[in-house]
Amino acid sequence: MTRLDEIAKQIDAQRQPPVHLWKPAANGTIDMRIDSNGFWFHEGDPILRDKLVILFASILWFENDQYYLVTPAEKLSIEVEDTPFLIHQMERVGTTWVAVTNTHEQIIIGDQNPVTLREYKGHWLPYVNVRYDLWARLNRSVYYQWVTEAMDLAQDDSDELWLQSGTYRFRLSA
Repeated sequence: MTRLDEIAKQIDAQRQPPVHLWKPAANGTIDMRIDSNGFWFHEGDPILRDKLVILFASILWFENDQYYLVTPAEKLSIEVEDTPFLIHQMERVGTTWVAVTNTHEQIIIGDQNPVTLREYKGHWLPYVNVRYDLWARLNRSVYYQWVTEAMDLAQDDSDELWLQSGTYRFRLSA
């Protein structure tokens, strides 16, 4: 079994609740916020228990430009400043990039978890699809890691930087 096969097996073991199947009748709001650094707050206080953040992240849903925590019984809207996840670690396994989010989820960059460029604070940055329509922004060190790698691979003087993960090719610059 290759290292990438082991990672894929670990990802399968990270099974998330079937939030996409839950359509609760009860809707409301909860005083919960995720700031632009990926920190979670409840009633203004930081949530310091990592396992609690991981639990909340597992029931996160995005619909009609709004984030929700969803259970079979209710759907509660929360505030998210930019994106609910940050990529804080990136590893190249063979020719494939594997990301780790701030909630310890592993993601294999590719067709199922694509990369797109979005504007954030005046700069175009890569975002990775985690699941459903939930995205993660790369933190600065991971972004620089990718830019350095793309620059090393660049074969012309183009301003566009590209990387590849397996057979999936993606752009790093606008």
